[in-house]
Amino acid sequence: MNDRSILNKTIQLLFPFLWPKNHNGLKIRIVLAIVCLLLSKITNLISPPILGSVVDSLTDLTEGIHELTIIPIALIIAYGLSRIATKLFGELRNAIFSKVSQNAIRQLTLNTFAHLHSLSLQFHLNRKTGALSKFIDRGTKGVDFLMNYVLFNVIPTIIEIFFVAGILFVLYGFKYAVVTLVTILLYVYLTYIITQWRLKFRRRMNEADNMVSSKLVDSLLNYETVKYFNNENYEFDRLDNSLKDYEGAAVENEFSLSYLNITQTVVIITGITLMLSMSVFDIKAGAISIGGFVVINAYMFQLYQPLNFFGSVYRNIRQSLTDMENLFSLWSEKPFETNQNTNLLQSTEASIRFENVSFDYDVRRTIIQNISFEVPNGKKVAIVGPTGAGKSTISRLLFKFYNPKSGSIYVNNQNIREISQQSLRKIIGVVPQDTVLFNETIYYNISYGNPEASEQEIYEAAKNADIHEFIKTLPDGYNTLVGERGLKLSGGEKQRVAIARAILKKPSIFFFDEATSALDTTTEKEIQKNLEMISNNKTTLVIAHRLSTAADADNIIVLDKGKIIEQGRHDELLERKGKYSEMWNKQKNTISDLN
Repeated sequence: MNDRSILNKTIQLLFPFLWPKNHNGLKIRIVLAIVCLLLSKITNLISPPILGSVVDSLTDLTEGIHELTIIPIALIIAYGLSRIATKLFGELRNAIFSKVSQNAIRQLTLNTFAHLHSLSLQFHLNRKTGALSKFIDRGTKGVDFLMNYVLFNVIPTIIEIFFVAGILFVLYGFKYAVVTLVTILLYVYLTYIITQWRLKFRRRMNEADNMVSSKLVDSLLNYETVKYFNNENYEFDRLDNSLKDYEGAAVENEFSLSYLNITQTVVIITGITLMLSMSVFDIKAGAISIGGFVVINAYMFQLYQPLNFFGSVYRNIRQSLTDMENLFSLWSEKPFETNQNTNLLQSTEASIRFENVSFDYDVRRTIIQNISFEVPNGKKVAIVGPTGAGKSTISRLLFKFYNPKSGSIYVNNQNIREISQQSLRKIIGVVPQDTVLFNETIYYNISYGNPEASEQEIYEAAKNADIHEFIKTLPDGYNTLVGERGLKLSGGEKQRVAIARAILKKPSIFFFDEATSALDTTTEKEIQKNLEMISNNKTTLVIAHRLSTAADADNIIVLDKGKIIEQGRHDELLERKGKYSEMWNKQKNTISDLN
C-alpha cells in the first residue's frame, strides 16, 4: 500500500469522527476546542513583544529616562498572564477534545471487532491471534495520534510560522522574515527526507514486534502441549530469536532517530544564531532596541519548540500511517456475507435439505461431490464415515462458514444462500466435538446460549444436561472460573456445559458434531443419554465417528471420499453387509478387545 493510498484511507477514516453525523454534542466540543486553540495561539504570539517591552522599560528605568516602576511591573504581569493564558487554553482544548478522540477510538475498535466477526472462517483459520491484537492496538493508537496532533499541532504550527515571519517582517524588516522562512523550509525538507529513510526501520520493527506477540500468545495458548513434549527451551529459543530481531530493528530505529534529532537541532540553532548575530549589528546601528533582540530570540525559541515537536509529530504521523497499514489490511478483507438481509421465515417446523451439493477448499481436491439428503421435521439423521470423508465440511456448509461450489442447501425450504447467517444460526443449537469455553464462570458459559435467560432457566438447562449437581459440589458453584478455553474442566464436563448452552438456546434444530468422539466409553454413554433426551422429537443432524451414537437415527448416511455410498436405518445397513457394516464390526471388535 503506497503513501497516497494510506493517506486517502486515513482521511476517509478520520473525517466521520472529526465531524460526526447526528452527534451535536461532539460537534460543539470540536468547535470549542478550535476556539481554545486559537486563543492559545494568539496569547502565545503576543508574549514575545510584551517581553521585549519589559526589557526596554527596564533599560529606560536603569538609564533614568523615567522613574515609574509601575510600567515594567504592569508589563511583567501582562507577560505572565499571557503565558498562563497560553497554557490554560491549551489544556482546556485537550480536555474538551478528549471526548471526541476517545469516542473515535471506541467506535473504531468496535467497528474493527465487528468486521473481524464478519470475515470468513478461512481468515480466522489462517490468522495469528497475537499479531492481530497488535494490528488493532497500534492502529487505534495511530488514529488517536493523528486526530489530536494533525488537527491541533501540525496545521496550527504551520499557520504560526507564517504569523511569526509576518510579525518579524513588520517589526524588524524583510531579512529576519527571510531567514526565518529559509530555516524552517530547510528544517521541514531535511525532516521529510530523513523520516522517509527511517520508515524501513519502523516497518522492520513492526514486523518483528508482530512475530514476538504471535509466538508469545501461540505458545501460551498451547501451554499443555509445550509441557507434554518438554519443549520449554525450544519455545524460549523461538521467542528469543524473534526478540533479537526486534532488538536489532529497535536499535537501528533509535540510531536513525538520533541522527534526525541532531540534524534538526543544527538547522534551528544555526538559524537562531544567524538572526541574533544580525540583530547585534542592527542594535549597534540603532535600528532596533535591546528589547527587539529579546523579541527575536523569544520568537525563534518559541518556534523551535513547536518545530522540534513538529518534527517528532511528522515522524509519528509517518509511523502511525505505517502502523495503520496493518489495520487497513484487516479492513480490506471482504466480509463473507454482504447484502443478505433476508431473514429465515418463522415456522413451527424445521427441516434441512441438501441438493446436489459439491464443495472444495482447493480446486485440486474435491471434498464434497454432488450429495443430496434430507432431514425431515422432527427426525434424526446421522452422517457417518471414515476420517477425511467430508463430514465436518457438511457442518461448515450448513452454518454458512462457506458457500457450496454448486448445488443448494435448504432450511425450512429456504435456500440458505439467500438468508442471513444470523437468522439461520439462531434456530440451530450446536454441541461441537471440541467444546471451547470462554475464560469466564460456568454460569457465563451456559448463559451464552441465551444471554437474556433468567437464572432459573440457566439452572434448568444445567439440570437437563446433568451437570447441575456437579456444579453445586464446586466451592464457587456456578461462579467457578473454567480457565483458558475451559481447561479446568474435564472433557465430559465441558461437553455437558455445551449441552446446557445448546438447551438454553431453545433451537428448532439440534446439531451434534461428533459430540462424544473425544470421551471415554462410560462418559460417552452418559452424554449420549443427555443428547437423546434433549433432541427427542426435534429435528436433529448428527455427525458421528462412533457409530453407536448414530444407531438410533431415523436415517444413517454413509459418506466416503465426499460421496454418499449408503443410507438407511441401522438394521438395514447391517443387513446389506456394506461399508457401514464393515465399520460397525471393526468398532465393535475394538471395544471388545479393550474390554
